[in-house]
This record gives sequence, structure tokens and C-alpha cells, in this order.
Amino acid sequence: MLKVVKPSEHQEQKVEKRRRRSRWKLWLVLILLTAAVASVLFFRSPLSRIQEIDVEGNVYVDRSAVIEAAGLRIGSPFFSSSASSVEQRIVSNLNAIEHATVEKQFPGKILLRIDEYSPVAYELLKDGSIQALLGSGAAIPLKDQGLSAEKPMLTEWEGKDQEKAQLCRTLASIPDSLLSDLSEIMPAPLESFPDRIRIYTRSRFEVNTTISQLKDRLEILGGITETQKPSRVDMVDADRFVPFGESNSDSEEE
Repeated sequence: MLKVVKPSEHQEQKVEKRRRRSRWKLWLVLILLTAAVASVLFFRSPLSRIQEIDVEGNVYVDRSAVIEAAGLRIGSPFFSSSASSVEQRIVSNLNAIEHATVEKQFPGKILLRIDEYSPVAYELLKDGSIQALLGSGAAIPLKDQGLSAEKPMLTEWEGKDQEKAQLCRTLASIPDSLLSDLSEIMPAPLESFPDRIRIYTRSRFEVNTTISQLKDRLEILGGITETQKPSRVDMVDADRFVPFGESNSDSEEE
């Protein structure tokens, strides 16, 4: 007569663990396959593509220029670029823009919010057109934008882009209260002062100074225009003013 040997309780637990492991492996494979199929279907669907691009805050820069600088196109992958990388591209490609914020709104919408540099002056070109000069030195042709009466007009700056950009950055650092009297600014270089400029004020003064000294000199100029009659004011190597009609003792002639 044969004797039936039953498996011990310990052996039964081992068998049950193996069965559980097999079931979990099967479920894991099924989950991974399902995720892979879903990913393929998603990235082939319109939901994974850019469907709409909006731009807010632009006044001087065209909407199309902002989108081009961002490197975005309708139909491009929605997740191909991070928001921070798009922001960096906008600022580095467009010197008229000071800050950019990118907001991704799923599904498929991207919002580009930009902050442009403020205009610090306007420039009258030889053909009679006028462009706005921003605090970064960027020159933007005016279309429907109006002119601020409190900003100076730059004339005769053709071919002096580097000096003009330096002047714009300097103007951006000066309070509006010190700029409101400035009507026109033109280059007036001398051999010893290559960044010398001539300023005509709305209070009818003619001022000679330099771009590098402009901020400090304007703080002094306010007191002169308030206490003196309209005259020529030299604020380069020393501060002096000469009433109109009297000779100027400049050591260097233009």
C-alpha cells in the first residue's frame, strides 16, 4: 500500500509566493505594454502638438517676430522645449525685450508674455521717418504707436550705432524728471571727447556734454536752467555757460 506524503506548510507558502510573483510580473508587463501603446497613440495625436500660440505685452515688436525668436510653430511637439529654454531664446534673440514668460496650457496652447524695454528717445531719420529707441539700444520703426512729448529726439546719428546704443542705455538710467526738458540730442565729437553730444532743451538752452557724464551733468543742469537766461552751457571738462551772442572760449573747434 502506497503512502501519500502531503507537502509541508512551508513548501505550500513557497509555491504560493512563486504564483504571486508570476501574477505580478504578468500585470507589470501588461501595464508597460498599455503605457507604451498609449504613449505612441498620444504623441501621434493632435493633443501632443502646439495648436495655438498667443503673445501678450508686445507694443513695438511684431507678434510674428516674438514667435520666430521663441522657435515655436503650430504643429510642433508641445513638450519638445521647456518654458525656461523658450524664455531664454526670446530674450537673447530680441534685444527689444527685457523679460519673457512662457505659459504652457494643455492641450496645445502656449502663451508668451513679454516685457519690452521702454522707449527713451526717438530718432529722426534722413528720409523723414521716425523710430523709437528703447533702453537697450534697440531701434524700432514706429507704426501706429504715438510719440511721447517728454522724450528727446535724436538727429544726425546715422552710422554711429555704437555711440547711439550707449546713449540709450545712459538715458534709461536717468529719471524722467531730468529728461523732460531735453528736446534734441545730436553727436558733436571732439578729438579729446569722442562721445561729446549737443543737447537742445525746451527751455531754449544749448548744452555740450558727453554721454559718459550725461547723468551727473543733468542733475546740475536743472539748477542752471531755473536760475539763468537761455544760453550755451558747456559741461564737459568744466561747467560754464555763455549767453547767446557772446563768443565761446572752447579750446577745440568742431
